[in-house]
Amino acid sequence: MPEASDHGMSELRALVSGRPQSDRDRVDLAYEFARDAHKGVNRKSGEPYITHPVAVAVILARLGMDTDSVMAGLLHDTVEDVEGVTFESIEELFGPDVRRIVEGETKVSKLSKQGSQQAEVAHTGRDMQAENLRQMLIAMTADIRIIVVKLADRLHNMRTLGSMKPEKQQRIARETMEIFAPLAHRLGIGKIKWELEDLSFQYLQPDDYAYLQSRLRTRQEERDALIQGAVKQLREALEDDLELPEWVGEIDIAGRSKHLWSIHTKMKREGKALEQIFDLLAIRVILTPKDLIVPPGTDEKRRERAEETREKRICYHTVSIVHSMWTPLPGRFKDYIAVPKPNGYQSLHTTVISQSGQPIEVQIRSRRMHEVAEYGVAAHWMYKQGAQLAARDRENWISQLKELQNEINDASDYMDAVKSDILSQRVRVFTPKGLAISLPAGSTSIDFAYHIHTRIGETTVGSRVNGSIVPLSHHLKNGDMVEIVTSKNGKPSKDWLNFAVTRSARAKIRHHFRTQEREDALKRGHDLLERYLRKRHLPVRQLMRTKLLEDATHKLVGTRNPDDLYLALHASKTTPSAVARVLSPSLAQEQASVTPGRRAPVPRPRSPVACMSRVLPPTPSSASAAIPSAATRSWVT
Repeated sequence: MPEASDHGMSELRALVSGRPQSDRDRVDLAYEFARDAHKGVNRKSGEPYITHPVAVAVILARLGMDTDSVMAGLLHDTVEDVEGVTFESIEELFGPDVRRIVEGETKVSKLSKQGSQQAEVAHTGRDMQAENLRQMLIAMTADIRIIVVKLADRLHNMRTLGSMKPEKQQRIARETMEIFAPLAHRLGIGKIKWELEDLSFQYLQPDDYAYLQSRLRTRQEERDALIQGAVKQLREALEDDLELPEWVGEIDIAGRSKHLWSIHTKMKREGKALEQIFDLLAIRVILTPKDLIVPPGTDEKRRERAEETREKRICYHTVSIVHSMWTPLPGRFKDYIAVPKPNGYQSLHTTVISQSGQPIEVQIRSRRMHEVAEYGVAAHWMYKQGAQLAARDRENWISQLKELQNEINDASDYMDAVKSDILSQRVRVFTPKGLAISLPAGSTSIDFAYHIHTRIGETTVGSRVNGSIVPLSHHLKNGDMVEIVTSKNGKPSKDWLNFAVTRSARAKIRHHFRTQEREDALKRGHDLLERYLRKRHLPVRQLMRTKLLEDATHKLVGTRNPDDLYLALHASKTTPSAVARVLSPSLAQEQASVTPGRRAPVPRPRSPVACMSRVLPPTPSSASAAIPSAATRSWVT
């Protein structure tokens, strides 16, 4: 047992014991710095405050994060909570990377505390919390390690949430369920996601949590016995296989307990009782391939391809052994190796009927696949590719965060868009050329079309999914091959807004109709003015010159863009007669000279020819002032 003054450092030292001595020394230095900085400060639970940053560092070390991240976990509260500690001093002692992570954490934490205080006294708390989360996501785009440290910080806070007031427990748990658990899932860090969900479930729905926990404990011994028997049978079958030992150095087989929140949501979603959930009993098989022997001079890329191919071959061979032992349930085989989940998760899932008659889910994956499934983006620091591989595997969703930041100013709207477009459940579909596209679950062919290109979306007239014609409102599923049918005469329909799911597609559809409505309003405003001038027998072409229109717009509307004048006319914010009086001062004088209550006489020409000769300028043809099309409109100069 570690001494009380150890604060959990013995566990952290054990976790980093395999790292270079220089890294271990830096971790010790960071601990000593944080211990001295937080000396005499306790948490609400009564524990010394230093136990929190040490616990965060332990979580990061278990994830396999690099030494800079572990040190940042130890130091993440020092600048904010301790007077005299600056970012400059952190950089001087521990380097620029540690400073960047700590600085990102500190900015987020300050906003979080401000939002928490506001939430307790005013309705603006939601906006403050939204701004806090937005700043965190913006910081994350600069260095992914910032959010991994933040997730570790949130996980330990959730583990110790019992010392908080009930209303604060609810707020933090809801924020965790809505933002941090989906974020961990999007990063592929299943180990953190599952625990965050179960801890949030405990505070948000305590009755449901207690009921489900009690039901599962009732028959826990019976389930454990069934799993142990199935594990023993499977291990014997795999060891007796003649081919597998040639490829695999180590086979890990263990029972896997399904998480409470996962069971709860599945029961609600499918309307099933606990006894009807097939994958309550589960076995996980992790295969560690032997070192691959390749001819001398083989390049690295070819070697990596060979290792990946062998990993897949081992997994498929293993599932064939499972299916030869136990009867597979039809429709319950999922191949996430050939078609990985959007967060990079790879595994084979199959549900079989064991000899006891109970359905058991078997998951089969390689050691590398398992590390990615458990630790997601954090797992990449365990491999030689480091942060470069992590950046590649994050696909394009970090750039999506940046795009949303540029497009949306309101913090609450930004967080709503992040939840719906980025942190929601995903489906992976394919173009006819095999390009994988990740979309929010429930997306339709219209969402797919606009994701490819705005022009494709605007000219869509139909779609085919897996070779069959389907409505544009058809919901896409994992693995679908989607083909969009376009026409140069195709146009968006307002009905699309009833089934488009992604914020991006809906915004582009709305933008199209706003642009169309603006063009219609400009034409109507132009036509109103032109008709009035003609009715008053005024020289239309002469009065509707750009300079005169700009002056009139400035006087009546306050800008110098004639479009604003036409829009004001269409909206009845000004009248054609008011514009005509500004364009033609002589008309204003004429109208002013008319006796109040008496209409001004309208001159009646003797013939249309006389009228035309008096009104139109002497040109070879009677030029019209009709407005050109929206695409080619220009003002007369």
